[in-house]
Amino acid sequence: MIERYSRPEMKALWTEDAKYASWAEVEKAHLSTLIDSGEAPQEVISIFEKALRNKSPDDFLKREQETGHDVIAFVAEVGDAMGDKGHFLHKGLTSSDVLDTSLSLRIRSSLSILTKTIQKIRENLAAKSFEHSKTVCIGRTHGIHAEPMSFGQVLSSHFAEFQRAHLEILQAQKIMSFGKLSGAVGTYSQMSPKFEAAVLTKLNLEPEYVATQVIPRDRIVTVANAILSATNAVERFAVNMRHWARTELGEVLEPFGKKQKGSSAMPHKKNPILAENLCGLARSIRGYVGMLSENVALWHERDISHSSVERIALPDIFVTADFMLARCASLIEGMQIRPEAMLANLWKSGGLWASQSVLTALVSSGMNRTEAYEFVQAIALNISAKVSTVGVEQKQFLHDLLQNKKVTEIVGNNTLSTLFDTERYLITVPVTFKRVFGITPEEFARKNNLSNDMKIPALQKVIKVTVELLPDVLDTEAKTIANDMRSSGTDVLDMRQQKSFFVRLPGHSSPENINSYTQEVLYNPVIEQYKIEVVQ
Repeated sequence: MIERYSRPEMKALWTEDAKYASWAEVEKAHLSTLIDSGEAPQEVISIFEKALRNKSPDDFLKREQETGHDVIAFVAEVGDAMGDKGHFLHKGLTSSDVLDTSLSLRIRSSLSILTKTIQKIRENLAAKSFEHSKTVCIGRTHGIHAEPMSFGQVLSSHFAEFQRAHLEILQAQKIMSFGKLSGAVGTYSQMSPKFEAAVLTKLNLEPEYVATQVIPRDRIVTVANAILSATNAVERFAVNMRHWARTELGEVLEPFGKKQKGSSAMPHKKNPILAENLCGLARSIRGYVGMLSENVALWHERDISHSSVERIALPDIFVTADFMLARCASLIEGMQIRPEAMLANLWKSGGLWASQSVLTALVSSGMNRTEAYEFVQAIALNISAKVSTVGVEQKQFLHDLLQNKKVTEIVGNNTLSTLFDTERYLITVPVTFKRVFGITPEEFARKNNLSNDMKIPALQKVIKVTVELLPDVLDTEAKTIANDMRSSGTDVLDMRQQKSFFVRLPGHSSPENINSYTQEVLYNPVIEQYKIEVVQ
């Protein structure tokens, strides 16, 4: 972990102190369950906690130099300090039971920190999207002028990408909410699955379905890929920021402090250094993801080849991603959007962005498409050749078309002029915003006028509701399948029919309100049970 790219909260989760604290949390839950089962006396917990207070990471590291094993060193030091009650510590556990269960706790906590920052990014992007929903800019493909569009829509695209990454992070939290206390090769030779479940419940974890000596590493790869999705979203935004800031564009600039310097040699420079930094850090994240992906295929029930990789890659991937997301949130909040520059750039090509509309108008009037394309292209390329040299008038393309009798006869002067109205390229912006935010800019403005505390809808809650119907209300198709299976001699378990649907609610909705609402809506005598899951 490099201090330059570390933030305190995330860094603290990956220190040696935090590692030992997470081990202690697992060992404490284990001791507590021994007490619950009557296998250990009540005072064990207080003795354990006192022993911990009298030990430091230096003590554990010193013992590790003797034992060559970090967990044994921890258990030996704390166990010795517990005196005659030390034999209860780590009873029936193997080292990976503690290592992997505590690792799940730290990864889950780290993902929670990333989630908070992604929420901030979404809030910032949503606010800017609504603010600039009617700000017209030129859309570019291959770096070349294409057609006009709303800059708010450009930002909404980034918002939607961060929203998908956010969902992946939340799913990764669920995937990492598993622990294991099933022993050397996952056979529960020293303790029962029931005891394991009791310990893990105290840690708000579920038992790993099938553990070897370790929790399967594909879970960690899922986490790494979720982080990669978030950093890819950061990088795409950062790349656009770098392009927008180029001298030839000047459409969006990074925040620049009063005493900030852009170059040691050239005082005029205002370089997009924050965005460039984010692009560089994204490359390092991809490296860590590749490293962690190679940890899945371990020998048989476990080898130790994954350990060294995770000691390096996990702290670095979380600390780096945390720094990236925080810097991106700050960059979005402070970026200087310049609508006047966008408008000036839009007209620099003389209105060539209307070429498709002109082509469509000619074809709609009966002209052969190939002939129409070549006709429009000849006029457009002649103008294009002058754009970056001598320059052209704002509506040079329209002027040249109006000078052509063939065009005016087929399309008409008035129709041609309307094709160069930029407002028509913003007509479908409400459709996009409705899809992304659940509300159009016009609807939001109207509601905001009625209620001044109306919040930008950056964080909708998506609720998945799964309904399970009683067997006697199975639909005809399901009953037919069940009867056919029975007639063929196949054992049929008690069948259930499940229906799932999604509900979108404002981000400030509390779980209690959601549950109450769902109970009211789903009250039906044919429904046996239902499950509510907050997806995002």
